[in-house]
Amino acid sequence: MKVSTIILNIVAWALVLFWALPFIGLIASSFQTFESVTKGWWTFSSLTLNNYIYVVTKGFLRHIGNSVVITIGSVIIPLIVAGMAAYAFSRLSFKLKTMLFLVIVALQVIPQQMVLVPLLKLMRLTHLYNTIIGIILVHSAFATPWILFFLKNFVDVIPRDYEDAAKVDGSSDIDVFFRIILPLMAPALGSVAAIQAIWAWNDLLFAITFLMPENWPSTAAVTTFVSRYNPNWGALTSASLLSILVPITLYICLQKYYVRGLSGGLKA
Repeated sequence: MKVSTIILNIVAWALVLFWALPFIGLIASSFQTFESVTKGWWTFSSLTLNNYIYVVTKGFLRHIGNSVVITIGSVIIPLIVAGMAAYAFSRLSFKLKTMLFLVIVALQVIPQQMVLVPLLKLMRLTHLYNTIIGIILVHSAFATPWILFFLKNFVDVIPRDYEDAAKVDGSSDIDVFFRIILPLMAPALGSVAAIQAIWAWNDLLFAITFLMPENWPSTAAVTTFVSRYNPNWGALTSASLLSILVPITLYICLQKYYVRGLSGGLKA
């Protein structure tokens, strides 16, 4: 093996270790007592499962359940809306199509912080404040434009021969979408589903703005385990680890769809 290859491998593994060090510290701290953590998580002087027992008894699993419900809804709704809209913008002809598409895509540039107050007032007026469906609709509204842009570009490269053959047999546009386009969109749908699920799961801003603590998802509920006068690092790290296990598992399961969607689903 060449010296340059050996050096490159050493540098690569060093970077991996450096990147993984905080995660290793998180795992180690979650199994240690407060006194052990204050001495340095790398000492491993006292190992315990009490941190996880404490977090579970405090009802943290309910907040993880809230995250699961919010994430599922925030993925399904924009995928359905953006998927059908992508086919319409790619294949159908109607007035002001280009202008309407540009307006929808331009909504992506609006920062979330700019609309917090108007959205908060709107949700109070519609009685959606502190409801799971309310925050799902907010996530869906912000996700639909970029998913539409992604899926439209994907549909644009699908050959029209499949659709023309189906229409010759008497299929309508709806039949063509569900029987031909939708199956071909599976890699792209898996890709955007993985990205949107991680974004929705990791959200903190919308959660603490539009929900009360009893309905918080896990990312917001983690903050309740540590305060200025209660530095319970063991509970904080164990709750954080429980919170990130779901998105990590989800990413591992959808990784092949994510890669296929980015590399071109028709060739994958």
